[in-house]
Amino acid sequence: MGAQRGVSAERMPEVIAYARNDHLDFTIPYEWQGARHEYRPDYLIRWRSEEGSEFKVILEVKGFESEQDRQKEIVARRWVRAVNHHGEFGRWEFLVCKHPSALPEQLRALGTSLQPAPSGTAT
Repeated sequence: MGAQRGVSAERMPEVIAYARNDHLDFTIPYEWQGARHEYRPDYLIRWRSEEGSEFKVILEVKGFESEQDRQKEIVARRWVRAVNHHGEFGRWEFLVCKHPSALPEQLRALGTSLQPAPSGTAT
């Protein structure tokens, strides 16, 4: 999350762990202009809400946004819906952060907006 953004996440008590996705090989396949690509999100975060429920966040930090970036967001949100529907991989969410200073507030808002996972669902 860069020096500035990393410090923000590190100091948040809700963050259990986070990692930059540069050597994790976490990718989401997508098509753009007729060619196959792999979307490699910036960060993965493991989050615990005040109520104790846990979920993972796919975090993309963006300044300028292109049409291809919008396609990546569409496929990431589709991937999250599919994984959450499957239910065996815990709860996942996708977040685009355009202003790194707002990251803590965005993460907390995301955490409070989610309902706890149904009982019996792995996290």
